[in-house]
Amino acid sequence: MKQSPNDLKEYQPLKLKNGLRVLLISNTESDKAAAALAVNVGHFNDPKDREGLAHFLEHMLFLGTEKYPDGSEYQHFISQHGGSNNAWTATEHTCFFFDIQGKFLAPALDRFSQFFTSPLLSEEFVQSERQNIDAEFKMKLKDDIRRLYDVHKETINPNHPFAKFSVGNIETLEDRNGQSVSSEVRNFFEMHYNADSMTLAVEGPQSIAELESMVCELFSGIANSNKPQVPITEPLYKIEHQKIQINVCPIRNDHQLIISFAMNSIDDLYKTKPESIIAYLLGHEGEGSILSLLKKQQWGLGLTAGSGINGSNFKDFNISISLTELGEQHIEDIIEIVFSYLHHVNANDIAEFYYEEKQKISDIAFIYHEKMRPLDSVSQLVINMHHYPVDDYIYGDYIMTELIQDEVQGLLKALTPSNMRIIHISQNNEFDKTSFWYKAPYQVNTICERKINHWLNTLQTTSANTNWCKQLHLPRKNPYIVAEPEVYPNQQKISLVPCKIVEESGLTVWYKQDNTFKVPKGYIYIGIDSPHAVKSIETIAMTRLFVDLYTDTVIEENYDAELAGIHYHLYAHQGGVTLQLSGMSEKQNLLLDKLLIRLKHHNVSKEQFTLFKKQSIKHWHNSDKSKSISLLFSQLSSLMQPNNPSSEALITALENVEYADYIDFTHHLFDKVNLEVLIHGNWLENSAHEIAFNLKKHFQRHINANYAVQCPVLDLHNQQTLFLPIHLAEHDYASVMYTPMPVKDNLTIALTMIASHLLSPVFFQEMRTDKQYGYLVGVGYVPINQYPGIAFYIQSPHTNSIDLSVAIEEFIDRCLEHIFAMSKEKWQHFTNGLAGQLQEKDHNLRIKSQRFWASICNDDTEFAHKENLLNTILSLSIEQVITFIREQLFSSNSPDRLILLSSKANEPSLEKAFELQLLSTLNGKIINNHLIFTKNSQRKY
Repeated sequence: MKQSPNDLKEYQPLKLKNGLRVLLISNTESDKAAAALAVNVGHFNDPKDREGLAHFLEHMLFLGTEKYPDGSEYQHFISQHGGSNNAWTATEHTCFFFDIQGKFLAPALDRFSQFFTSPLLSEEFVQSERQNIDAEFKMKLKDDIRRLYDVHKETINPNHPFAKFSVGNIETLEDRNGQSVSSEVRNFFEMHYNADSMTLAVEGPQSIAELESMVCELFSGIANSNKPQVPITEPLYKIEHQKIQINVCPIRNDHQLIISFAMNSIDDLYKTKPESIIAYLLGHEGEGSILSLLKKQQWGLGLTAGSGINGSNFKDFNISISLTELGEQHIEDIIEIVFSYLHHVNANDIAEFYYEEKQKISDIAFIYHEKMRPLDSVSQLVINMHHYPVDDYIYGDYIMTELIQDEVQGLLKALTPSNMRIIHISQNNEFDKTSFWYKAPYQVNTICERKINHWLNTLQTTSANTNWCKQLHLPRKNPYIVAEPEVYPNQQKISLVPCKIVEESGLTVWYKQDNTFKVPKGYIYIGIDSPHAVKSIETIAMTRLFVDLYTDTVIEENYDAELAGIHYHLYAHQGGVTLQLSGMSEKQNLLLDKLLIRLKHHNVSKEQFTLFKKQSIKHWHNSDKSKSISLLFSQLSSLMQPNNPSSEALITALENVEYADYIDFTHHLFDKVNLEVLIHGNWLENSAHEIAFNLKKHFQRHINANYAVQCPVLDLHNQQTLFLPIHLAEHDYASVMYTPMPVKDNLTIALTMIASHLLSPVFFQEMRTDKQYGYLVGVGYVPINQYPGIAFYIQSPHTNSIDLSVAIEEFIDRCLEHIFAMSKEKWQHFTNGLAGQLQEKDHNLRIKSQRFWASICNDDTEFAHKENLLNTILSLSIEQVITFIREQLFSSNSPDRLILLSSKANEPSLEKAFELQLLSTLNGKIINNHLIFTKNSQRKY
């Protein structure tokens, strides 16, 4: 197996006697272990009259085995020992995975392996888990991606397995003719869950010999049918499914155009990856590109190329364009532009330098491979094992051997008008059909031959497309690509944490050379506090708009840097904005200088301002289409943080902003700033000083420590229970019960983290598995501006939010019975498991940089918070946690807490009735006006 020289793990592929393909990975650098098993079966294998059966089986395998019959035992064991677990079902594969503290890998694998050797598939759990499948289905009814998939499935060859409904629900999985579905689940398992259809990846700190011993003992019992997979012979599309336009109505007010071309499977071309060159050219965002021209016309905002569904006998090559409202009126012109660009692509053989650029980028990514968490590593490799031969399990994603023109031309032949489907996603269309499962309105129209011939003429000749052709051209050579990057030798006395190399009024620069990962990459974080940015809700809204407009104005000129692996990102924070650069360090300073000039000299036209103002308002309006739980947590965040207004407040503020107001605002945005900077990675100290000098030059005479912005949090001390009803008439019911802590010392943080971690699996078992409230339930540790808090939440399609709140409160008031039953040994395992998560090493430079930057932003200038918290957790007794839960969470002690509830009341009288019912059921006060409450509340910092 070919592996990166930067990858120090030891790999050993093997095949068990039953046909199971295994990859063992010994990783002595990590205390964590992980495993993933993928089976070559998915919803394509569902019987036509039992759609969703593969997905249902995936759920059922978690609910008890002959050796471990308790349906929650596996989840508890993994959680107790600092791990996590999950699974997914796709078209042709189903994957199960977990991670855990390394020393508990063997007992975890024992439990995991039983899924595939002796699952109970018990009738006892069929009814409850069928309800969970149905809840999962209903939760996604307003998900635009699922709705688009539903329409896609109805507009293809109905005999292709992609046409099947994948999730399942209460109807497709119902008992029939007096017979439980459980027998069909069992039959499906025995038919498809065979060792020769499976791959297994296991990673741990153990030696290869130890891992092999575990795997052979535990997984050799998986049955093997020796039946080969039946290949799919039906085409995804027939003739009648091409040359059509499909108009789809989304829930969100979005506008998108997808130009889709059908291809055969490209899996066999993985060594040369010809499709990646086509996607590289069509998806380019620099000067002369499709997107550049669309932006000039104000028809498009973004473009991606190459993505689309793919499988063992099909591949969609999609060009997806985010449209403006004006662009919707020019769809035919946009398609003509695409074929005009394709004319340039087709005019000659693809230039070798495009392939060489991609090749160099891929080689560097492989040679300086970023280390991953064991869980991410096994989850990726276990799927690669189904697609690549053994030698390329790791290298298959990176390999680019040579440019073969015939392969590229073969794929380009598929990118023609006669092989095209147009999908227009917009609420502004007319619709005459409704998709069966997700109820998405849509319409299908045949594209007339006149248009097909016109676009074909555009593609094949130059006479009909002179206007667009003159404005389009293929990319030039990329000056940012570094063929052989240099990793600088370590300087003497490298500190373990960043050190201050500049400390002046208004400018603090932290620097650390990386001596751990030895990759040619670096990270620069520049936190720019500006009191002007947070002066009012209007300026906060304009700061968000500034971020979007800035990003749009710099993308074309700096796209080559992005392609070469030098990334940048400007984002708003609660005191101003942060500019982040990452990736290849060698030419980052050149890009930084350009970005800083644009930051201070921000020029946008009135047309750009109007377009992006409208887009921002639309984006904020669309936020109310999110899941109920997401909306409640969003309201919680904006209520508790005055510098983070709600979407409604931002809309109101920005609607009143005119072009002149915005220009005046940007002229003063950086008049008064405080800069906090981190330079970490492949940098020498003199380079860090040059960057600091450059920053000082750009912001000279405007920086002062007095301009640092403190971010407030609402202080709910002595408020007891507060209710915030949120009107969500078209959504599922939901409730969030949030208890913020009054202080942010390590003891309070540790107690809050432990309480949430202890109660989470018990709450999940009771509220989802036993009581069947819904698919989305949980307990989370939710800090807000460093102040710890704990949130209990449930989203339900059938139980009203007041009853959900009562259920949460009742659970909290009797939750100690689960903790009282905990033995000293289990408590020790539990705290060690949580500590193990905190002790987990930074797997790559990115994660380490993020941790350092978070410490700087949180004033942890000793970079010791993590270690101090770890020591605090290990010192706690179970009695301290019991006391904490009783005093801080029990309703009998009148805790300061916030309960957010969804309300379906759509008129004043119904709202009043809801409030009266709420107050008669639970004790507390209702927040009637979000903004007034925030304005009048005490703040803490």
